[in-house]
Amino acid sequence: MKNDPWLEKWLDLICKTSAGGRILELGCGSGWDTVELVSAGCDVTAADIAGGKLRECAQAAPQAGILQLNLANPLPFSDHSMAVILASLSLHYFSWDKTLQIESELRRCLQPGGVLIARFNSTKDFHYGAASSEEIEPNFYRVGAWTKRFFDESGVKKFLHGWDIRFLEENVIQRYRNPKYVWEAMAVCR
Repeated sequence: MKNDPWLEKWLDLICKTSAGGRILELGCGSGWDTVELVSAGCDVTAADIAGGKLRECAQAAPQAGILQLNLANPLPFSDHSMAVILASLSLHYFSWDKTLQIESELRRCLQPGGVLIARFNSTKDFHYGAASSEEIEPNFYRVGAWTKRFFDESGVKKFLHGWDIRFLEENVIQRYRNPKYVWEAMAVCR
């Protein structure tokens, strides 16, 4: 894996929106985005389910708050406590009903006018499991030991129903061995 510079174009917006507020980074992994956020002076809580990845993130970005959490459970934050939520390729492991519950939790935790910046697996992401042989529900597959959801444009818009979507674009990233297709979105909480 290698870092991809996708966050650079969002840093000014993130810093402006989170001035005096907190950023929640979901699925922080080893902390590549976390490092970029704390280097920009942001107050970040970096969260992931994987303890090993959290230890790597804590070492890479010691200024960040570190939290182990499972997105399938309610988020342990008070209502409207976050200015920005960043979710890069971390919202795709769940059934559609659970995915919508997670969206509701994101909305609950964001301040009015707060920003969600997210990347979602694309239905074109064949290198990483799109259209695998074991489909559990539409665009949701068993891929090895994991389950993964893949989004088309309408799926991202359904996920962000009720949000003010300001940016939505399908991209190819080079973070992994093979090209990865993703949808990138920025939406404001109403």
